[in-house]
Amino acid sequence: MSEKIVIIEDDGGVRFFLEEALRGEGYRVFSYESYEAFLSKLDRTVDLLIMDINLPGMDGLSAIDDLKKKIIAPILIITAYGTKKNAMEAISKGATDFFVKPIPLDELKIMVRRVLGKKRLIEEIDLLKEEQFTSHSFHGVLGKSEQMKEIFRTVEKIAEKDLTVLITGETGVGKEEIANLIHVLSKRKGDLVVVNCASIPDALLESELFGYEKGAFTGAVQQKLGKMEIADKGTVVLDEIGEMTPSLQAKLLRVVEKKEIERLGSTKKRVVDVRIISTTNRILEDEIARGRFRDDLYYRLSQIRIHVPPLRDRSDDADVLLDAVLSGFGKESGIVLKISDDARQRLRGYKWPGNVRELINVLKKAAIMCEGDEITIDDLPLHLQGDYVLDTQDYSDRTLEEAIAALEKRMILDALKKTDGSQVNAARLLGISERSMWYRIKKYGIEAK
Repeated sequence: MSEKIVIIEDDGGVRFFLEEALRGEGYRVFSYESYEAFLSKLDRTVDLLIMDINLPGMDGLSAIDDLKKKIIAPILIITAYGTKKNAMEAISKGATDFFVKPIPLDELKIMVRRVLGKKRLIEEIDLLKEEQFTSHSFHGVLGKSEQMKEIFRTVEKIAEKDLTVLITGETGVGKEEIANLIHVLSKRKGDLVVVNCASIPDALLESELFGYEKGAFTGAVQQKLGKMEIADKGTVVLDEIGEMTPSLQAKLLRVVEKKEIERLGSTKKRVVDVRIISTTNRILEDEIARGRFRDDLYYRLSQIRIHVPPLRDRSDDADVLLDAVLSGFGKESGIVLKISDDARQRLRGYKWPGNVRELINVLKKAAIMCEGDEITIDDLPLHLQGDYVLDTQDYSDRTLEEAIAALEKRMILDALKKTDGSQVNAARLLGISERSMWYRIKKYGIEAK
């Protein structure tokens, strides 16, 4: 169906001219002599509105403010020669463009096509975005829960703005994936560089971030660029920022405030253009209260905050991830795997203390244990096959250590039974190494085949 254009013009001759010209282009055209007349038959399904700036009753300038509350459509203003100032004011209020009377027919047609073409493009982009949401993938990041959709919307809003971002959440929820998403959707042309603050000793973390000059310390045989310089014009992700010591936090604060770094062994300041995204599984407000994290650094790193909820709070996402992991496994192995309804339900109800990372590991192990083309409950790790709950009568006279040992032995015996005595497969089922299995079998005096 052709686009709908509304004309609001008190001059009958001009109104007729516009109607005929636009109907000749195939548009559906409706016209009114005043804004009040249009309001009396208000239809919100308008694709384009053409309105004279000088109208009886409410004038065009005042009408723009009212229209923005009622319909979502581009507005073209008609103005008389010598009143362009009013037309520019109309644009500042939200109008798309303007014509000066007498209206050139060719110019009118070109402008209408351009404005409606842009509107169609915006609608198509919005539709693609909505399709991404409904297909449960936003630029490759999976999630169909309302919590993840809200995160996607936030990322879309702030990606192109050079604000610092703090992403919080438990280990394994996918904080780094959200950081990568922000970088991908930004306009930054440099690289995304990740620095794991938890895995690098404090003494080395400073040189890792800022680099060093030759001879800066014993072993510095040549100059080395730090991650901040490598990521110039790009993004630095400070993974697990809560692990950084206060002394290094002070040096990082200077970088965040002044966008300058100093390599170790140098007094020369170097300007870096980086966006800083931080992640943490800690509650930094608690760390500040304990004196372990600087409050001034916290406020500068958290201009935008995004919290990624644990997987146990978004079971809908667990379903999406299950299917995605199985699909990925199928592409790698060439085996199309399904998952039984009861196994899916068991996984859906599990609390996932290790979050997405644990889910992926569990499914990969289940895929290995699966003998057919369908993963069943029997293929899942033992702690997901049944409820290993201690009976208080059986364990009331034991110490905690004795009770845990009894439960561990029971689970090992069950695993060996399920795998016909195979220690290798039993270890996989329990999620432990073969060496650890051998040690426990010996410890508990279990007869192995």
